[in-house]
Formats: sequence, structure tokens, C-alpha cells
Amino acid sequence: MKRDLLQFWKALLRDPRRIGAVAPAGRPLSRAMVREVLKSPPGLVIELGAGTGTITRGLVEARQHMTGLIAFEKVPALAACLQKKFPDLTIYPMCASRVGQFQLHGEHTLTVVSSLPFRSLPSADKRLLSDAIAKISKAARHFRLIQYSYLGSTPFQSPADNLVWHRKHTVMRNLPPATLWVLEKS
Repeated sequence: MKRDLLQFWKALLRDPRRIGAVAPAGRPLSRAMVREVLKSPPGLVIELGAGTGTITRGLVEARQHMTGLIAFEKVPALAACLQKKFPDLTIYPMCASRVGQFQLHGEHTLTVVSSLPFRSLPSADKRLLSDAIAKISKAARHFRLIQYSYLGSTPFQSPADNLVWHRKHTVMRNLPPATLWVLEKS
């Protein structure tokens, strides 16, 4: 845990806009995210911005309900820590915007779990991520993106006309409190 925090803070100091949080997601937020994933059959689950792995751990524990689980983490030190913690998990040490190039191979249901700090990212990165989300959402019959935000605001503008945000609830026991949102096909 201390090593995770050290890697998180190093990454935060190097590039605060890309980390976008003052602390990693807490366990109450992780549990809330996993509960949301399991509200309907999740199919393949892709985690974007896995960070220190708090949410990843919850997803790995619920893996038996999924057809597959993979994670993306751009920060090399955090990706390396994740791979040590979860040696059986496929972790892509690259930008989450590459998810749009991912081949689903017949998956009908896709659940994306995101901890990406959309509000603090540079505009070009936001556009790449939005385009990737729009592209991968078209590849699955059933698509959900579960994202949290702070101050109750929508995480980012919907990247496609057929994708609509639904506000779920706020996890007060997170630092800072975080609101869960689900983006899904209308």
C-alpha cells in the first residue's frame, strides 16, 4: 500500500493534469463501482486508468461474473506495480485512447470502468479518448461506461448521440466524495 501511494504521488508530481486526483480511489468507491458493474451481466470488462489498482482489485475479485477483464494504465511505474499485484491480469501499459483499436472478437456486452480524470486532461487527449469510447461502443450490442466525477458534475460530454449519461449516487466516504455515472446506449 505504501509503495502504491509512493508511485501515485510520484506520477502526480510529474504530471498532475494526467493524474487528476489528490489521492487514489478509496475502497468505498471501489466497492460502489464493482456493484454498478454487476447490476447487469458485464460481459467483457475493460478498466481505463487502473492507477494503483484499488478498483482493479474489486474487479479481479468479481471476475467470475465476467467473460474477461483487462486494464489500461499509461504511467509505466503504476502499470508495473499492477502487473506485480495481478500477474494473471492482462494490463496494457499504454494510453486508454488505444482502447478504440481493441478487437472485441464477438463480444456482445462490454462494460468499461474508467477512473480517467477527463476534466483535467488536455483538450487533445479528451478528444482522443472520446473518439475511442465512441468507436468501441459501436462494436458491442450492449455497452456501459462506468465513470466517477467530483462535485456531482457529468464526467465529460457524451461522445455519441446514442450514448446517454445516467447519474447513480455519490460515495461520500471517498476523498473527495465521488459521484458515479453510467454512460450507455439509449
